Amino acid sequence: MPKFKSESNEIDGVYQFKISTPFDVGFVSIFYFEIDGKKVFYDAGLNMRNWEKLFFSALQDRNISIKDIDYCIISHQHLDHTGLIKKFKRMNHNIQIVMGEFTHSTMKWESEKENSEELENEAKKIAKEMVKFGISEAQGKRLVQWHTMWPKLRRYHEPDKIVRDGEEINFKTNKLKIIWTPGHSIGHICVFEENDRYLFSGDHILSRITPHIGNFLVNPKLQKEYDFKNILDYYLKSLDRIDDLNPKIIFPAHQEVIYNPHERILEIKEHHKNRLNEISSLIENNPMTPFKISQIHFGEDLDEINSFLALSEVLAHLIYLESQDRVKRIEKNGKFLFSS
Repeated sequence: MPKFKSESNEIDGVYQFKISTPFDVGFVSIFYFEIDGKKVFYDAGLNMRNWEKLFFSALQDRNISIKDIDYCIISHQHLDHTGLIKKFKRMNHNIQIVMGEFTHSTMKWESEKENSEELENEAKKIAKEMVKFGISEAQGKRLVQWHTMWPKLRRYHEPDKIVRDGEEINFKTNKLKIIWTPGHSIGHICVFEENDRYLFSGDHILSRITPHIGNFLVNPKLQKEYDFKNILDYYLKSLDRIDDLNPKIIFPAHQEVIYNPHERILEIKEHHKNRLNEISSLIENNPMTPFKISQIHFGEDLDEINSFLALSEVLAHLIYLESQDRVKRIEKNGKFLFSS
């Protein structure tokens, strides 16, 4: 396995600390900036191998101390964005961990031992549904294992501040606006710095690829209040909200800083439009299970985790098409088939 690498860049007062990962996302970035004398991190990185050591070494090279950080704002609950929360809090009791309401609700539910049975039951519900969408019973059992494994790896810490969509963190002459941007995860938040019009986008907007959009384990309490099945619709609408802010620069958690935000947002929307059309054409008068569609669309040579992700991505697009009456589903021999 290749060694982790790190680098840091300064872009008009924003410091990007990029540390490589063993995953195919390449680098994970934590951003550091000051706002009216307050020091802010966006995201808490990864707790794996020597990622932590390289990150703190990069901080030291820039003469930045964790003990001086005032806020750490978490974009969403995935491992590469929450890994050092507990470490930050141990090293600096005064740091304010800021988390979106849905990320907090999800992480709290997943991490509490008394919810383990409920979590497994929700994973089984998803697996049962995925079997109807085309995977085998054996794959369904492994999907349950996959869904119940990840929460055990997360480093949850009760946030000091829970923020909601549209809320602002006010400073003397500037403010940070919280934008709820579901899609890659139901709780994802971006942060917009208003004076310079900088957007910290986490995994919501990336420079070269589009983030995975799909279905997730959802706290049953949230399921009673929100319908997250049409997650692509949430994602596309949140892209429009970001575009309306007219950001000058976008700082994503992976890949390159984006200097043409409007154009990049249009590219992502066009990408999803093309995928919707491709899937619709593929099943025109030709009913298929979502799993079969995903194999044709993404290929059959994926490892099992990526084949699950491909299936959930295809499902997100099928459900979006279904909501627009562009595709229909039928049930046949215990499987759901979609056609246009």
